[in-house]
Parts: sequence; C-alpha cells; structure tokens
Amino acid sequence: MNNLSLYNITNRFVELMDKAQDGELTEEEYNELGNELALELQNKSSNIIGYIKNSELLLGAMKVEEKRLADIRKQGEKKLNKFYEYVKENMERLGLTEIPTELGKLKIAKNPISVEIENEDEVPSEYKTEVVTVKIDKTKIKNDFKETGEIPNGVRILTNNTSLRIK
Repeated sequence: MNNLSLYNITNRFVELMDKAQDGELTEEEYNELGNELALELQNKSSNIIGYIKNSELLLGAMKVEEKRLADIRKQGEKKLNKFYEYVKENMERLGLTEIPTELGKLKIAKNPISVEIENEDEVPSEYKTEVVTVKIDKTKIKNDFKETGEIPNGVRILTNNTSLRIK
C-alpha cells in the first residue's frame, strides 16, 4: 500500500467500511486493514503538512522579494526623475531647448496646462462632485445575528464553512 494518493486512501477507507458493514471481513481483517490505512493516512498527512508549510514559506519569501524589488524600482524611478530635472535645469541655464545626438535628441517641451488645488474650501461648488461610498458592516451583522438570531434582508448567514488548519 505504499505511495497511495490521499484520494486512494480515502476510497480504500470507504471500501473497507462498506465491506465491514456487508460482513465480508472478519473483525481481525478489518482492524489490520484499518490500521494499515490509518498509517498510510498519517504518513500522507505528514507529507501534506510539509508541502503546505514549504509552499507558505516560498510564497512569503516571494512577497518579501516583491516588496524589496518594488522599493528598488521606486528608488530607481525617483533617481531617474531627478536626473531628468538635472539635465533640464542645465539646458535651461545654457539657454538650450534642444540637443541633437546620434542616439536621439534632448528637447525641452512645454507641458499641457494642469490644475493645482490650493484650498478646496474656496473652490466653487460647480466644480465639485460629491462622492458617496457605502460600506456594509459585516461584523455588526454577524454580532446582531449571534444576539438576536435575525437575518437582515439581502444577507445570507454561512455557518457550515470549514477550512484546513495546521497546528
């Protein structure tokens, strides 16, 4: 019975119980096969825990690396933007608006107009758009359900959800 999949172990347990109920096995055969399957299930479960923990560690390391790379990218973007500004300032000091080279040309161009808000309270209402967001408090619904047993309209209470936990 070595290297059975979790699915096969489960099926064998079901078959074993069916055969025992139908009287096809003696108590001794049932106990012996049941112990073998239980041992297989325990070994498979150890492998499952190892796989899950390894995967969680790998994903955690990926998250850390993603953050590290994002920080490096942001630093690089900041440095590049400062370099753009440095080149532009020096061209302006020299009175140049364009420098042609064999790789391309550096050119100072006028940006399109933009708006900067200095004080929101002074901006007339005709230029404002009201944004309303509604957030449903699921915790309050859950707590009210626990206290009263009442379920508000538009809500379904899930009480039979399960999850796998490793301790």
